Amino acid sequence: MKHLNKLLVAVMMVMGLSSHAQDSNNPWAISFGVNAVDTRTSSGAGSGFFDQHFSQPFAAKDNWNILPSLSYIGVSRYVGSGFSVGLQGSVNKIDKYVTFNPTAAGHDSRGNVVTNPGDLMYYGIDATIKYSFQELIKSKVIDPSLSVGGGYTFFGDSSYGTVNPGAGVTFWFTDAIGLELATRYKWSVSGDREDAAGVPDAPSHFQHTAGLVFKFGGKDTDGDGIY
Repeated sequence: MKHLNKLLVAVMMVMGLSSHAQDSNNPWAISFGVNAVDTRTSSGAGSGFFDQHFSQPFAAKDNWNILPSLSYIGVSRYVGSGFSVGLQGSVNKIDKYVTFNPTAAGHDSRGNVVTNPGDLMYYGIDATIKYSFQELIKSKVIDPSLSVGGGYTFFGDSSYGTVNPGAGVTFWFTDAIGLELATRYKWSVSGDREDAAGVPDAPSHFQHTAGLVFKFGGKDTDGDGIY
């Protein structure tokens, strides 16, 4: 995995450094980095909607599942008027699973308890339509965006579809190289179905990503060396 990470970084840097100009001239982008999965949102009916989803959004140490390596890669294409379409694959390992169980030892003030379900493997494949506000705010560095899409999640032995609204921001170091931070709420179309023990086995969840993004694909149509 270490060698794969180094190879990907080297290849993407070469691609990024050879690219210039705007999205319409460099329509392709590739991104990679780390992702975090937070199942706090499916902790159960013991809390209200906003409390259930947003009461602990940054409790990374307690609730987030993070692999300490490259864990997502995505590719996207700019299609015009601020819109781009993309596909992303991700992998994770679930060792922090949040459920609502106010009678369990170690539960918090809201009745939630964090358990290790046995290091469940997590895989996700997601398609996205994203709208960039960069031109609207007339910034060359800050690139906020909103997105919507859908995907398919493999959660241990379970698999299910999701609907994925999201938001993000990219900080561009150059015309072609940036730092991308994003979050998406992956709502389970299976309705957080439960297993025999009453634990959701198709949970809705938040997935956060942080990584590098490189734009490329420019063509020197007039031979002047400018893409």
